[in-house]
Amino acid sequence: YMLHHDPEGALGVIINRPTELLLAELLPRWTELLAPPGFVFSGGPVEADGFIGVGRAATVAEVPDEAIAVTGTDLVTVDLQGDPALTGAYIDRLRVFRGYAGWGPRQLDTEMVAGAWFSVDSKPDDMWTTLPDELYADVLKRQRGELRWFANAPLDPTQN
Repeated sequence: YMLHHDPEGALGVIINRPTELLLAELLPRWTELLAPPGFVFSGGPVEADGFIGVGRAATVAEVPDEAIAVTGTDLVTVDLQGDPALTGAYIDRLRVFRGYAGWGPRQLDTEMVAGAWFSVDSKPDDMWTTLPDELYADVLKRQRGELRWFANAPLDPTQN
């Protein structure tokens, strides 16, 4: 899921890889806002010791910059060093990612031109799915044309 993309680089999180880490063990102050399942997700290979919070804004109006940053949708990044009580007034659910996926200037654009990635629109519930293991296939099944075929392909093409 792409959170930010501009000429200076891109940042996203992988939304279909829950870990076995329980948020209650790592960041117990945030558990009341956590969307099910209660696991921390593997957000990507960059800074695997860091955490990124993504919340759904209860209201986009009057969101305090110091608590969360608007990503252009109803999703916001959450400062997990901040106060959950303050942030909880502005978001109604939270998902926490360990690490992220990142690209340098124009790196992702080059990979897209090379055909290394599928670019598809998300649905509002994709981030909050309770069945993350099925999300990849579900997203591809709702696509048109040949892209839809990939929903039935093995994740590792060498296993075909």
